[in-house]
Amino acid sequence: MNRAERRRQERAKKKRTYANGPETQLEVEMIQPWSDVLMRVKLPQMIVDAMLDITDQVLQDPDRKNWGENLAGQIADEPLIPHKLMENYKIGKEGNVYAFFMDIVGKYVYHCMIQSATSNMIDQIKNIEWLTQMKSCWIISQWESEYNPIHIHTECQLSTVMYLKIPEFLPSTKPERDDDGCIMFIGGAKNPSHLTRNLLKWKPKVGDFFVFPAHLQHTVYPFRTDGDFERRSVSFNADFIDKAVLEKKQKEQEEMMKQQQQQTPQPIQQAPETLTINTEA
Repeated sequence: MNRAERRRQERAKKKRTYANGPETQLEVEMIQPWSDVLMRVKLPQMIVDAMLDITDQVLQDPDRKNWGENLAGQIADEPLIPHKLMENYKIGKEGNVYAFFMDIVGKYVYHCMIQSATSNMIDQIKNIEWLTQMKSCWIISQWESEYNPIHIHTECQLSTVMYLKIPEFLPSTKPERDDDGCIMFIGGAKNPSHLTRNLLKWKPKVGDFFVFPAHLQHTVYPFRTDGDFERRSVSFNADFIDKAVLEKKQKEQEEMMKQQQQQTPQPIQQAPETLTINTEA
């Protein structure tokens, strides 16, 4: 059993017993409802190759739609990826790239819900079917000196970023502070202590894929290369909802529409502009 599996089992139990002297045992429950979860997945080479193929198609399209005007980055080329390209790109026997990423997002949602739950909520959460939806998806074709200032993502619940191409950087001016090309996540803790940290800096490698709450602030540092080389990444935003909640909302909307239709008065029939009087006996 690997370390990740052991952690999952421990988190599922939620309750642990610690010895406190020869006569006393304490039942302890670790609850983390305030922690923002950052998930990193190492993408298999098959997915990296698929996304490189998809992004090559987009970047070579002269009619591609630049999404950069809606984004914070000081980056020239950030075109949208049509969802159909990912849905139509088959992997394995029955899968596709879009479904692959939605499955990861679903696992992230489940993990977050389990983390923030108390022990009496675990079974209920396990029975929930989470529906996920990809919203906007775009390429970050980043070149030397381009960067992303501190920002969040709006009109969504979750955000992601994956790294597909990384050039060799020039040595940092301060080797002990090798920040060039890093992504930094900025947590929400107002007063970080010895038990928490507010900043996480990461130097991405090809295949790194991060999933995080849309409200989590983050920034991407510029880099320098010996030549004109691209660093390519892809981001997408996503939403999720409990399937039962969605079905309930849809049913309520249908009932409301029926009631409105029943209550709508019949239109008044307009009188003719001229009246014809029959004078024949």
